[in-house]
Amino acid sequence: VPLQGDPSGTFVQLKVHLVQTSCRKKAPQRPNCRALENRRKPTCLVCYKFDTGEVPRVLDKYLNCGPGHHLAVK
Repeated sequence: VPLQGDPSGTFVQLKVHLVQTSCRKKAPQRPNCRALENRRKPTCLVCYKFDTGEVPRVLDKYLNCGPGHHLAVK
């Protein structure tokens, strides 16, 4: 979700919900991987700040992964 309108740059926030599956970690991705029940389902919150140049550079970033109710945004 790009958040524009700030003269100091462009801000992007991503929120990703992870789910453990029945597929092995190093196995090639297969379309028939099932989500496992009663497993941890962490959420990752990532925020990036880009400058306003023609080719944007990352000025700052923040990453926090854990149980969804423990996430906080700086």
